[in-house]
Amino acid sequence: MICAVLILAPALFLSASWRTKWEKKVEFKKIQKITETDNNITSENTDLENLPENNSPENNNDSSIRENKAAQENDNKIEDENKKSEPVSVAKITNRLVSWGYEKADSRKIDTIIVHSTYNITSSDPFDLDAIIYKEYKPYGVSPHYIINRDGKIYRLVEDKNIAYHAGESKMPDGRTGVNNFSIGIELVNSKTAKPTDEQYASLKYLIGYIKGKYSIKYTLGHKDIASGRKDDPWNFDWGKI
Repeated sequence: MICAVLILAPALFLSASWRTKWEKKVEFKKIQKITETDNNITSENTDLENLPENNSPENNNDSSIRENKAAQENDNKIEDENKKSEPVSVAKITNRLVSWGYEKADSRKIDTIIVHSTYNITSSDPFDLDAIIYKEYKPYGVSPHYIINRDGKIYRLVEDKNIAYHAGESKMPDGRTGVNNFSIGIELVNSKTAKPTDEQYASLKYLIGYIKGKYSIKYTLGHKDIASGRKDDPWNFDWGKI
């Protein structure tokens, strides 16, 4: 009887030990599986693009992000459209040099820009650029350095280095006369009953910036500012737009 007990005791001990190890192994696998599941859930929840569409807080956050993204894309689209609608001629100056209306000069100090208005009086079209240049300027022997057409195109008629006859009898606010000698003249094709176009404003703003980049400009004035009582241009001009 004692022998039987001695024989069964190790067997029971081994059986209990094996069962304990087996239970621990099963428990470890359960814990591992739960951990892997939690990791997967965490990973999926951090990827908002893959969340299912439902009414959970996570989905509400995702909807907000999607709406903000859509709004930003729409704003970008509007901005691109606005850029496309901006004048494309402002960065281009076309030489159309004339042989009259100026005096050659090797070097002169330029510190003033004078803005004028001009229109054609020789035919029914007041904005006929060729008529302005060849039927008005040429017979009188006058010319600006630049003229800006209604569509915003900029034409150079006289080189900056030369003295263009555009200001006539005039006097600066600082008392100087002979304004042609130190100024650059810019004409806008416009009439007394019309207004400069948006394209002209954009091109004039560009041209003034271009000139200021080359010379130390102190004054940007209208023709009437240097010939008060004799001239009243630029007509219907909004200085705030440049």
